[in-house]
Amino acid sequence: MTFPTGTVIPTTNVETVDSSPALARADIYSLIVAFNQLVASQNLASGVAVLNGDGTLSSEYLPANYTKTGDITILPSSKIVNIKDVLRLAQRLTADNSLLTSPVAGDIIYLTDGDAGNPCLSVYDGTKWRVVRLMTEVGSVGASLSSTSTLAAAAD
Repeated sequence: MTFPTGTVIPTTNVETVDSSPALARADIYSLIVAFNQLVASQNLASGVAVLNGDGTLSSEYLPANYTKTGDITILPSSKIVNIKDVLRLAQRLTADNSLLTSPVAGDIIYLTDGDAGNPCLSVYDGTKWRVVRLMTEVGSVGASLSSTSTLAAAAD
């Protein structure tokens, strides 16, 4: 059952004390049908989401994946974004023009060819994209990251 949409129930037969209940009977029936549809649509796709006792949505009713087009801005009051699992960055090529549009100091991208043809992270320092070289495999003795070179890409 989906959320009732486009259902406008007229009130003309119930607006005044002189209104006739007999004339309002069909409108009242339509109201009951729409209300029952609303109740039946609880926590269903295209229905109405019901808050739990804490005033939040239960996780069982939230999608496992969320896809949004455009930018997503996260502004936690703590100034900390805590990612509890894996942060998966899109793979980009150095020549990809999308990394050059309005970068801001602190921007991070994953380049498949940014470190002399090898994969690396790149951080924008306010004027240039800087390479963060991927070194020793995680778990190996002496694992480290180092920042040693600059990408030759100008911001437009």
